[in-house]
Amino acid sequence: MLRVVAATSAAMAVMGAVSVLPLASATPPDRTIRVLDGQIRCLLSADYEGRGRPATVCGRTDGAPFQISPKGKPLAVLLATGEQYYISGTVPGDPSADLVLGPGQISKLNGWTVKTEDLRILVSYDIGRHGMRVNPIEVMPAWL
Repeated sequence: MLRVVAATSAAMAVMGAVSVLPLASATPPDRTIRVLDGQIRCLLSADYEGRGRPATVCGRTDGAPFQISPKGKPLAVLLATGEQYYISGTVPGDPSADLVLGPGQISKLNGWTVKTEDLRILVSYDIGRHGMRVNPIEVMPAWL
């Protein structure tokens, strides 16, 4: 009887320890893409900034803001909920690791779908279907 209690206690302790360990492969790593002949670069994240929220961040590779960006805020951010805003900075990551997409190509990364056209791209979140159209001049919200 004592062995059964001890074995049960040990099993419960192991299960408790395993439940608090972070899952290393639960969230895929952020991915970056370059589109429109390298004019636009985007980060596609399933867990933006480790806050548990999917987001995409796009900016011009020359660092200039989009036409409708507030002054000094060259990056457009779209959350999976549809909220869109602008931030300062650059798209993180090594540009040599970017996935490069040409016109007419579609890619699905981290819950986001990117569709390229000749003069713009459409980035949308697969679950909520919130998205944004991006070209080198402007960023516009899109609902699919």
